[in-house]
Amino acid sequence: MSGPEAGAEAGPEAGPEAGPEADARAGLRTTVLAVGNTIMADDGIGPALLEALRQARPIAGVDYVDGGIGGMDLLPIVEDADRLLILDAVAGSEPGQVVRLDGDQLPRLLAAKLSPHQVGLLDVFGAARLLKREPREIVVVGIVPATVELAVGLTDVVRAALPRAAALAAAVLDAWEV
Repeated sequence: MSGPEAGAEAGPEAGPEAGPEADARAGLRTTVLAVGNTIMADDGIGPALLEALRQARPIAGVDYVDGGIGGMDLLPIVEDADRLLILDAVAGSEPGQVVRLDGDQLPRLLAAKLSPHQVGLLDVFGAARLLKREPREIVVVGIVPATVELAVGLTDVVRAALPRAAALAAAVLDAWEV
C-alpha cells in the first residue's frame, strides 16, 4: 500500500503512547444512555435530554438508548459500551442546575436515589465490574430536578436547562471525537 493510507497504519496511534486520541480513532463503541421515569415529572430528565442531544448531535455510530427504568436489563448495554455517557436527573440543591460527573464522583451520584422507580445504576455497574466488562470511560450529564412526584412532563426550570445540558453532553461526545 502506498500514499497516506500506508503511513496511517504505522502512525503514533500504533505505539505505546497511543492515548485517548488513538482510542477515538480505534473505533471504540460509544453509547449515550438515558435513564428516568417520564411519569414522575423531572425524573424524566434523562429521556428528554436524550432527545435534545439526538437533535443537536445525530452522530452515526453512537448508540442512543432510552433505558427508561430498565434496572438490570441495562447490563448488556453497559457491558457493550467502551465509552458511556449517562443522561439522568442528579441530586443537588438548586433545581435546574446542569451537572457533569465523572471519575470518583460517580459512586456518590449512583448511590443517590431520586425516586422509588429510578434505575439502580450502581447495581448495574457493580455487575459489569464483577463480569470484567465495564466501560473504559463513564460520564454523567444531568439536571437537578425540582420535583419527582407523579406527574407527566418536566417542570419549567428543568425544561429551561435542557439546552445547556444538551450542549454539555455534546461537548463530551466532541471530546471523545466521535
